[in-house]
Amino acid sequence: MNTRTALSCVAVAAVASLMLAAPAHAEDASFYSSKQPYIAPSQSDIDAYTPAPTGYAPVATESVARHGSRGLSAYKYDALLHRLAATAQAENGFLTPEIGKRFSANLDAITAANVANGYGMLTGQGAAQHRGIGARAAQRNAPLFAAAARSGGRVVAETSGEARATESGENFLQGFGMTGVTLEPRPDLLYFHEVENPDGTEKAEGSPERERAQAYEDYIAAQTGDGGTIAAALQYIESKPRSVQAADDLLSGIFTPEFIAAIGTDKAHIWYNTADGSKGGAVACAPGADTKADPDACGDPKKSIKTTVDAAMALYNLYIIAADMQEENVAPHQFDFAQYFAGRSADAEWFAYLLDAEDFYEKGPSLAGHDETYSIAAPLLDDFFATIDARVAGGDVVATFRFAHAETIIPFAALLRLPGSTVAAPDNAAPTSDADVYDDATNPWRGSEVTPMAANVQWDVVSRPGIDPATGAAYTPLVRMLYDEREIVFAPGCRAVAPGSHWVKETELKRCLIGTAMAESPLIAAAAPAPTATPTAASTLPPTVTPSAQGAGAPTPPTKGRLAATGARSPLEPALLATLLLLAGAGTLVLRRPRRRRE
Repeated sequence: MNTRTALSCVAVAAVASLMLAAPAHAEDASFYSSKQPYIAPSQSDIDAYTPAPTGYAPVATESVARHGSRGLSAYKYDALLHRLAATAQAENGFLTPEIGKRFSANLDAITAANVANGYGMLTGQGAAQHRGIGARAAQRNAPLFAAAARSGGRVVAETSGEARATESGENFLQGFGMTGVTLEPRPDLLYFHEVENPDGTEKAEGSPERERAQAYEDYIAAQTGDGGTIAAALQYIESKPRSVQAADDLLSGIFTPEFIAAIGTDKAHIWYNTADGSKGGAVACAPGADTKADPDACGDPKKSIKTTVDAAMALYNLYIIAADMQEENVAPHQFDFAQYFAGRSADAEWFAYLLDAEDFYEKGPSLAGHDETYSIAAPLLDDFFATIDARVAGGDVVATFRFAHAETIIPFAALLRLPGSTVAAPDNAAPTSDADVYDDATNPWRGSEVTPMAANVQWDVVSRPGIDPATGAAYTPLVRMLYDEREIVFAPGCRAVAPGSHWVKETELKRCLIGTAMAESPLIAAAAPAPTATPTAASTLPPTVTPSAQGAGAPTPPTKGRLAATGARSPLEPALLATLLLLAGAGTLVLRRPRRRRE
């Protein structure tokens, strides 16, 4: 099927997509950290999308998204707790034999479910998340894709190369209604945090991508090693009395006080992710797994449980991943880890804080005066701008969709200064108080909001034909941003085209995000009638700049609220209806109707 036909097929789903309700996820207080299942936008979120200024029409859209909900990334937490449970059984360490039997059965079941699904692979829930995002994206930009169907516009889809990212892209394209698009592996752009690519190859020697990845790996190794500031901060946080109290509280519902007290006291009560639980033991692999087809079914033997906090965090990690495996949690491998957290929401919230701390320091806003954890995402921001410039210069790519990981989204969010990713922690290598470290009481960063499963950042681009009398050049395209499909303002200091608007000139975005000089006003003149043709405008590619959100400084203070509210109703639905009626009236392809796209 050629591109024109494929885009025509996109339109078929548009009518159905108008009727499709967003997935029904309710906000809850389950504290899943970065394993939070995606919460689709409500109809009121969608209705709040602001229309483009009069005279401007859509010319492009692009996004980057985390993969959807997945199972356990490897045989790790389940493996470690299998070893711990075996010792508890041998020592009568469970509160009752029935509790021990049920605990071990839950471990067996979640392991079997991951073996059946594939460790690290997208779950049914994750596939549905991206199909929904793709469908809604096509609906939102229906006029753009209807025009592209007529003009031969192309869609580009890119993946980090990791299987779950590729699966996410495939499901997004299904929801979008697009066939015939090949997902291009782009580990250079979307797996920038490691020298080794998902397929086992390495980034080319001497390449900028390798140099950036190596520098990042070296920085994290130094910061998390002996004497490192991040190591000191994480040690301080994990050693808080509240951490030990929460761990003991959770474990006390399963194990005897004597067994809990013995954890970490000798070799018999320290467990490694090996076949027998001993340090240096044989590699442990999940029972029944085809390890050639699923190498992640064998775990890292260096992982261990040495403290009660380690044990509690292993159990917490099974609890939160279970929220992403609802379709796999069925007989004959049904499990229930929520029972252990019933009535312990305060403990779950604390464990979420402990898990958030690691991501915050190693991938997010991190330490004041440092940008190493998020400036690594600069090439991705450059690519967002280059994609816009290529389109308005006459290119035929109307949409670019990228699929990656939390390791992509978290630094990108900090680089863009998105809500919740604006406050760094003190650079203190010897913390003595909560004021010296990332503290969730004073810092807005939350993994569940910054990077839930299927988290996405989408930019919509509009332009208009003709010459701007204010500049004597082609009109500058305007951009608006959606974060997890909710419209938000750009970072403080990025000036919108008019008071109360979320649309910003691309030149203004380059100025406020990467420091490019800007000669024109960020405001637009009085609106003109809407164009009748798809506009294009000459433009130059952005200069090669390695941006930093605030140079060597910490992210700027947070904006108020996770999402900025708007009062305008989206014109999308009437525009889509007009497109459909026009095409139907022409007696041609009910097929040419725009449909939804992916994140």
